[in-house]
Amino acid sequence: MTSSPSSFPSSVVQKRKGGWTYDVFLSFRGDDTRNNFVDHLYAALTQKGIHTFKDDKILGGGQPISQELVKAIKESRFGVVVFSKNYADSSWCLEELSNIMECHKQMGQKVIPVFYHVDPSNVRKQNGDFAKAFETYEDKFKDEIDKVNKWRDALSAAASLSGQHILPLNSESTFIKKIVKDILADIEPRGASRENHLIGIEPRIHALISLLKTDASEEVRIVGIWGMGGIGKTTIARALFNRIVHKFEGSSFVTDVRENSSSKKDICALQERILNNILGERHGYKVEDHNQGAEIIQERCCRKKVLLVLDDVNDVKQLEFLAATREWFGPGSRIIITTRDQHLLSYANVNDKYKPGLLRSDQAFELFTRHAFRKSSPPDGYMDLTNRAINCTHRLPLALKVLGSFLYGREASVWGSALNTLAKTPSVEVLDMLKLSFDYLNVLEKQIFLDIACFYKGKDVDDVTRMLDSFGFDPVIGISVLVEKSLITISSNNTLDMHDLIQEMGWKVVQESAPNSRLWEPEKIHDLINNKELELIEGIMVPWDYDVDLKESVSANVFKSMKNLRVLHCYGNFTCRKPSFLPNELRWFCWREYPFSSVPIAHMSKLVGLEMEEAKIKHLWKVKKVFSIWKPISYLASGISLYKNSNLKFVRLGSCDSLKRFPDVSGAPNIESLHLSYCRNLVEVHESLGNLKKLCSLDMTGCFKLKCLPSILRMESLETFILPWCSSLKRIPEFSPCMVNLSKIGISHCSKIEEIPSSIKYLSGLSYLDLGGCTSLKNIPNSIWELKCLSILRLSSCWKLQKLPYDFQSMESLKELHIDSIHYHALTNSCYLRKLYLSGSYGDNDFPKNLHGLSSLEELHISFNSRLIQLPKSISHLSSLKYLLIEYCSGLQSVHGLPPEIQVLTVKYCKLLKKIDDLSKEYKYLTKIQILRCPKLLEDKGNRRYLDKMLDESFFKVIECRNGLQLMVV
Repeated sequence: MTSSPSSFPSSVVQKRKGGWTYDVFLSFRGDDTRNNFVDHLYAALTQKGIHTFKDDKILGGGQPISQELVKAIKESRFGVVVFSKNYADSSWCLEELSNIMECHKQMGQKVIPVFYHVDPSNVRKQNGDFAKAFETYEDKFKDEIDKVNKWRDALSAAASLSGQHILPLNSESTFIKKIVKDILADIEPRGASRENHLIGIEPRIHALISLLKTDASEEVRIVGIWGMGGIGKTTIARALFNRIVHKFEGSSFVTDVRENSSSKKDICALQERILNNILGERHGYKVEDHNQGAEIIQERCCRKKVLLVLDDVNDVKQLEFLAATREWFGPGSRIIITTRDQHLLSYANVNDKYKPGLLRSDQAFELFTRHAFRKSSPPDGYMDLTNRAINCTHRLPLALKVLGSFLYGREASVWGSALNTLAKTPSVEVLDMLKLSFDYLNVLEKQIFLDIACFYKGKDVDDVTRMLDSFGFDPVIGISVLVEKSLITISSNNTLDMHDLIQEMGWKVVQESAPNSRLWEPEKIHDLINNKELELIEGIMVPWDYDVDLKESVSANVFKSMKNLRVLHCYGNFTCRKPSFLPNELRWFCWREYPFSSVPIAHMSKLVGLEMEEAKIKHLWKVKKVFSIWKPISYLASGISLYKNSNLKFVRLGSCDSLKRFPDVSGAPNIESLHLSYCRNLVEVHESLGNLKKLCSLDMTGCFKLKCLPSILRMESLETFILPWCSSLKRIPEFSPCMVNLSKIGISHCSKIEEIPSSIKYLSGLSYLDLGGCTSLKNIPNSIWELKCLSILRLSSCWKLQKLPYDFQSMESLKELHIDSIHYHALTNSCYLRKLYLSGSYGDNDFPKNLHGLSSLEELHISFNSRLIQLPKSISHLSSLKYLLIEYCSGLQSVHGLPPEIQVLTVKYCKLLKKIDDLSKEYKYLTKIQILRCPKLLEDKGNRRYLDKMLDESFFKVIECRNGLQLMVV
């Protein structure tokens, strides 16, 4: 017996105020409705963001429902009960219903009954099929008649509620839309729980809703939100978006338009985001040209009711390519633009514009104390101090948050000192107030903050951490402090972010206290170089689109006077002359598309990072032949001197097509990361590369002419070794026993490699090995099976590989395997595999007949087998198989006898396929089928009737394609 929900914990009762775990609990009889109406209803609810609990377990009669289900029922806002012909045959369903109605009675849970092909009166009075079920229960549970009576009461109560009655000839989609619409109209808008914590948000949202006139169904309205930085424009727009988004067919919130639209490529990325958000990620729009993107938005959205927010717009060109006119969007659409520039809204031809005001004093008090006190005890005299803080910040939301975060946990004396400083400031500019947080940072934290403000906003945290660490700034702790002080944030995609207002404060600090120390604006870079004021420069970040003409003003030794320069980022032809000198203090040198054949770094002993992607360099440091008394030193015979730098850690030279040889690096033993990908003319690397004991990552992807690698690798720290598409390479180096940290090797499409060295057995930490496309590979040493951590092995398209080593079957760690059909014989007892990819065509008899040994297999991919006519019977015994993909098997004629637990079936480009099992009956867990371009399926009349039956049952969605008929289960 299930415990009665008559007594509800206070935490559950409070769900009405504090938010629910689920929006909807679906109760249904699986045999009747799981694969039709309920699946379609569940998909529609999920698509609209309605969090729905649907139990897919099938249990025998008489079993009590689990506590998990009871908990889910109690924590759901709605109960949707689908009464079907056999609903009452399940005591499980009746017990669910009893719990639902108890929640309805005691907690006010809303219940929507759906009478699916049944008469509501039969449910309410337990007549017809329902009467037969209860006759059975009264006999079966004669000693527990109270339980049966409770079920009767629950049915009567539920059937008395207002619901939906669906007859056999009715359009189910119409009823589904009605149910979804009713639930959406009643549930709390998305993000509302977060909105409850926003101070003063309600009047602002109400004002904007009034301007938007969301009930006007035919009009397309544009509303602008404008004001200074820090006033809360983005926060208000986000809260409004969450409140009304459910009323639209498609939506997109585009953040940071100004920051993410500096190039045509960035505009294209924003257009892609809008299209994929509004029309669905499944379309996967790729925009190559911003003019084309604008046309696609107009064509695809002009008939759709859309909600679009463009946040932080600062240029009319952004609107031209993202939302030029109202005609781009369908009737009832709403466009919201946030900006600092009031005049820009005139171009946008907005219907109305809204300027958020400062917070009221009580709202400012609440916001400030939330950040200043949190759960700690306030300092003595906190009321006076708080009022002073509110006055100093002029009730600006961002300023209140930043100042409160700064003062959090500090003594009253610090509060007083900080507020005294504010009081003495003649200007009420917010930048001056925000500077207080900066003033209380230590020296290194200030350096980190100013570097981020000037150079690294929007950059990847890990990349920035490496650069800041090269300057000796202790960035790990420093960045965490800046986050705690609300000066920066880290986004979900691991990039550094900083509010514009705080960034402007950082710029002001640089301009006032350390002028010329950091250069990032093209005009100032040009002016400073002209004025020869170079000694104080610490960093230069030249924008990628830098177009200031320096041909007459920059000499070859322009960097010679920059004695304190520690970071230089350039693009393309920054100077017209090859630099003759780079400062010894330079720690990070990044010059993409460097136009000269050499770079003067031979004397730079402090350099940590070197990035020169797409550069025209022919060698890394100055050519210098050094001779001994007796004979030339061997490694200098090529004309390249030894470069000594124990600080160099990161080298990235991708796509340097002029680089033919990578030199001796024995003088730079601490390199940790080396990327030489797509150096298309690189022929060899020096033997010393194999002795880099600190190297963690080596990437030589696409070095098509590479012929020579070190004879042996002794890289004890190496974790990733990547060199796919090195099509001239004939030999893989031997591996030293010290290389226990190497976990990933990618050698795919190295078409001249014939064997793998037996020393691979020393790579005890290897988990991933990709040899796919190594068309000359003949042998794999037996020692490979000594690798206890190897979990993924790719051997597809290794056509000359004669056989797999004999110990293959015993590899317990191997979970994913890619092989050709010639090696199918090795699969007899591979009981540990989870994923198997079989490709190639060597005859129907070569395909494994006995698959019983693959007892743990969950995914099976079969491709490019032109002789396979039908699947082996043993496939039905793969009890763990959930996913089956068959593609480009041009001889396949039938698919039958699938495993009982199959969930996803995909069949593509099988041009002779004529027959597939009746998938609507036997496979109760099958939730998705995709059949693409298999034209013979519809030629057989019997098969056509079967498919038509499935179509009539809404089991398939038919999509006409240019080259055939695509059938998909959705």
